[in-house]
Amino acid sequence: MTAATHGPDRSQDAAAELAFSQAIHALSDDDFAGPSLLPGWSRATLIAHVSGNAQAFARAIAGATSGGDTRMYDSREQRNAQIEEYARLHPAELRALSDASAASLVEAWDGLTPEQWSLSFTNGQGNPMPLAGTVKGRTREVWVHLVDLDAGPTFADVPANVTDAVLREVWASWAARGADAELAISTQAADSAPLTLGAAETPGVTLVTGSLAAVAGWATGRTREGVTAASASGPTPLPAAPEWI
Repeated sequence: MTAATHGPDRSQDAAAELAFSQAIHALSDDDFAGPSLLPGWSRATLIAHVSGNAQAFARAIAGATSGGDTRMYDSREQRNAQIEEYARLHPAELRALSDASAASLVEAWDGLTPEQWSLSFTNGQGNPMPLAGTVKGRTREVWVHLVDLDAGPTFADVPANVTDAVLREVWASWAARGADAELAISTQAADSAPLTLGAAETPGVTLVTGSLAAVAGWATGRTREGVTAASASGPTPLPAAPEWI
């Protein structure tokens, strides 16, 4: 997969797609039935979701460029039904579907003119975004779900700028609904500068500390390794991270 000479830089998505494809081809057929890091989702369900996500982005791009429906999904019910359908495929068929779906999205990107990248589509949360946002969205999606496969790669293998963006997105989601109350995070940004999210010095706040990769793992609800928590009175048990999405 190669990026076109115009539009957003797609190199990190290409790396993510390659790593994801290699990971699912390295899994045995029996491994597909094993659990992913997403509660209640098998690896097959996760791969089905990633496949459907690529198709949804390609569908939204087609709608935006033709003046049609720009939604990624018709409804949450349609999305969930598609995931269930794909998850029932034989592992060999699901591997092929995953690779083909990713390739179809690359083909959709390759067909965009420089001007069309600014056209609007409707993302999975129902919000309008420029088509350039499909690259960033897909890149984060694949890297995070590569970790979720629980097949070796962790957030330490994800590009730091992607992990940084994911962590800030999680924090913004918490803040939007007040779930960040009594929490703060201390880590380092992608550029290694200190990064603090929340009012770390406020009495009653629990400060969660760790490397960028470790904190992202905790904040997204994937792992609890490599992070510690403390309050004004000293070390404290690590709390469960609030729901992200």
